[in-house]
Amino acid sequence: MKRRQTVPRQWLVADSRLGERLWRAIRKLPRGSGILFLYRDLPNGQRARLIAQLRRLARARGLVLADEAAGAARRVHNSKEMLRAGMAGAAVVFLSPMFETRSHPEWKPIPRMRAAALVRLSNSPVIALGGMDERRFREIQKLGFSGWAGIDAYVP
Repeated sequence: MKRRQTVPRQWLVADSRLGERLWRAIRKLPRGSGILFLYRDLPNGQRARLIAQLRRLARARGLVLADEAAGAARRVHNSKEMLRAGMAGAAVVFLSPMFETRSHPEWKPIPRMRAAALVRLSNSPVIALGGMDERRFREIQKLGFSGWAGIDAYVP
């Protein structure tokens, strides 16, 4: 993802927890959606092959691919991380957790007014992450979020 590129409203968080469900989840994404690529735990060669496959598929399906390791996107949880993301020049920021989530059950959701303040701190579009789906996004969109991201919304 490039800084001047249009930021999608819907995102799939792609990481090793998805396994083979990744391809099914990508098929559910509407054209113009985004994929946040994590997979930090894969060996470099395997990670490079997977991201190359995803780039080809994203191009063919009209999807945007953001690789967190390349610095195009940043996941943040507090004001210190939000400021670091801004200084690093992240094209898009993912703020989490907005709701309770199965992937991180021990994390408490960010209170809404704190989330709104964090969104205002960002120089980049902010995507809501953590227990998100379309219905929940409509509840919090007015806080300034540009979109939402999830895993379970695409592959329960």
